[in-house]
Amino acid sequence: MTNPYGGGYPSYEPGPNPYDGPAAGARAPFDGVSIAALVCSLTCCAAPVGIGLGVAGIVRTGQGRRSGRWAAVTGLVVGLLVLAAGLAFVVFAVVMGSRTVWEDEASVGQCIDVDLFDDPVKATCGEPHAGEVIWTGRFDGARVEAFGEVPLADFCAALPGLDPAYAEAIVGGDFDVRIETDSFDEDEPDSGDPFFCYLVRADGEKFDGLIGDGVGTEGA
Repeated sequence: MTNPYGGGYPSYEPGPNPYDGPAAGARAPFDGVSIAALVCSLTCCAAPVGIGLGVAGIVRTGQGRRSGRWAAVTGLVVGLLVLAAGLAFVVFAVVMGSRTVWEDEASVGQCIDVDLFDDPVKATCGEPHAGEVIWTGRFDGARVEAFGEVPLADFCAALPGLDPAYAEAIVGGDFDVRIETDSFDEDEPDSGDPFFCYLVRADGEKFDGLIGDGVGTEGA
């Protein structure tokens, strides 16, 4: 068909569809959300955010609309790993906290074990255990002064009200004396800090029963 006013009709060529991927030869823009996913996933507190951004980044980089899909995938995977590790640590901390023998909650005759960090934890007296609490209380001025001047065994043996059976176990040589204190510096306690003394087998073996009942010196 010819144009009655002269000349030909202008040709029409459709422009690029904004929903299609980048034109051939054009470089796709880098997706900032994917980079944000990777950065957030590397931090413990922001790992859940990194997971969400990673999913969004995977969607945004689909069909080549944007580059950076590797960052979105990496952010998602790392975020999941960090989140799983964080949850595992929380569970571990809760379990350890529930088993710990706290200085202001310990009681004389309480049976204990020793964990991987060499800290006393709760144990059942009827089963093999590592030691037994022999005295609980708080530091005062005199005890703070004595604590730094005498051996630990002598310090615990001289505490008021110590059961004679425990005093005998201290001097008998079958047990070592240990102390657990709530001081910032365990070697320099302050007046008012709670603490407890406890005994463990000198040979490192566990025993059944209670030291105060005359058992534990033969081993299990």
